[in-house]
Amino acid sequence: MIRQLREARGLSMRELAARTFVSHSKVQRWENGARPPQDRGEAELIDRTLGAGGFLIELWQEIDRGVSEPSHVSGLAPHVSDTPLGLATALSQTAPSDSEGIFVPARLDDGTVVLVALDRRALLRAGVGVGAAAVANMRMPVASAISASDPFGFARSATESWSGLQLSRPMPDFGVDWHALIPGGRSMLGSQLSIQVHPARIEGGRVIVSVPDQRRAEEFLARPHRSLLVGAVNAEGVSRFYALDGRAARSKLAKNGGVYEVAAPTAYELDDLTYGILWAVSNYDDALQADDQPLAETRSDLKAYERLSASAVSREAAPGLNAVAHMWLGSDFCARHILRALPDLPALPAFWTREQRGEEASAWLIFDHKYPYLRETTKALGSTSTRAFCVPEEVVRSSPRYERILMFLAVALMESLGIHAQFTADPAYEAVEGFVVAPDKEAVIANWVRGEGMWHVDVTARSSVVREFTIAARDVDADSLTAAPTAAGRLRALAQYFDLPWSWLIQRCGQVAQYGSSGLIQSRSRLVSAAGIDAACAYVASLPADH
Repeated sequence: MIRQLREARGLSMRELAARTFVSHSKVQRWENGARPPQDRGEAELIDRTLGAGGFLIELWQEIDRGVSEPSHVSGLAPHVSDTPLGLATALSQTAPSDSEGIFVPARLDDGTVVLVALDRRALLRAGVGVGAAAVANMRMPVASAISASDPFGFARSATESWSGLQLSRPMPDFGVDWHALIPGGRSMLGSQLSIQVHPARIEGGRVIVSVPDQRRAEEFLARPHRSLLVGAVNAEGVSRFYALDGRAARSKLAKNGGVYEVAAPTAYELDDLTYGILWAVSNYDDALQADDQPLAETRSDLKAYERLSASAVSREAAPGLNAVAHMWLGSDFCARHILRALPDLPALPAFWTREQRGEEASAWLIFDHKYPYLRETTKALGSTSTRAFCVPEEVVRSSPRYERILMFLAVALMESLGIHAQFTADPAYEAVEGFVVAPDKEAVIANWVRGEGMWHVDVTARSSVVREFTIAARDVDADSLTAAPTAAGRLRALAQYFDLPWSWLIQRCGQVAQYGSSGLIQSRSRLVSAAGIDAACAYVASLPADH
């Protein structure tokens, strides 16, 4: 139970241990059932940390009462899948604590999804004394089973394609076919959106989505929350899905021969490229929008640090802000720190950045200040520059494909501005802070990625520090994984290292660049911009397909 809630919220065991002030081994014992929380206070802390809404507290109470035998009632539900779609989604939809009903999505052997109405207390009793996986797979008493058919195969396709994505049928639906919980990450908090799925056809190079119920679609698209209109095209038994942002779809809904339709570009087909964009933009956008006012106030309060040449600011300086807001503040401060220091450097510098995964790198594509910062640094230097990355093979292997695509696009954005990207896979360089070094002379430290606090900045001529950065920059320059005389050559080598098909990247980026990404997903926060995504896609599209 604890493990599934933790994974549904994108936390590692060590992160949960840190947030609950216990050891990693203790979290292991909680999750494998070897030792439940020792008292109510501990149960409350876990429940609050995982956002279980009191569910874990009730479960602990049942354990404390010594109830250990699962109750059996005639009429059994199908096995609930031991995945986030099963128990974690059920918990995300758990009724308030004064209610006895819980709707659990369960997958039948043939892939059909049903909603099973369960008695809350029976679920608690049935879960006592067994491990989390057993709770997820146990047979449960059924009050009613409501078919939640997936006629277009959208739910099956999406959840099989992207691990962590959770889809559920809302009850009542209020015009929503699917409620999507988009996973978070190491710092991302997760996001959610509503989806309507309709039949569609390809016509004249466009996707024509047929909307049989105009009123239902208009009510769905009129709501202010984030939504997607999805068209399902079936060709020779294979379904392909195309997404359009709800706001974009609202203005496109039109009557055609008695049937309401919406046209969308085929560029918005849901695949690893477009899902990656949806994942990153929705996560960053929702988190920054949620903290919009306090973030603006905190940024103003922290301006005093700009008068210092060195500062290391803890996250405690911005209490109450979420992790993404801390990321934005750190990134923004570091960018301005480097721009202030660049004119005084005594030689052409080399840059070093700590981004390793798409989650971190997508900030270059999405944060409003990042693309302008890259342009300003290029202008200030008046020439090309180098920027080094350390991305070990293990990081590549553990990153989903859509994150690798986002990382690739961030590097392509830099290459489009004349910044030569260099890569090392040596894990010994993972701990090196972000820096700008005038070799053997002076260094600017500017680190916000995976740091102890929001940022650490400095300007120093200390020989030991400058020597360390100079050696690191020269080592990667001499033996870069992506060494090539042209940007196309370097990016092709990076695509190969990331196991991304080169021709496919060029083709798909060209399709998205033609229409822009805003029709796929529109940002709400003023701190999020699509300019970096669109510029990166346009640049990749301009590269030669053959090397």
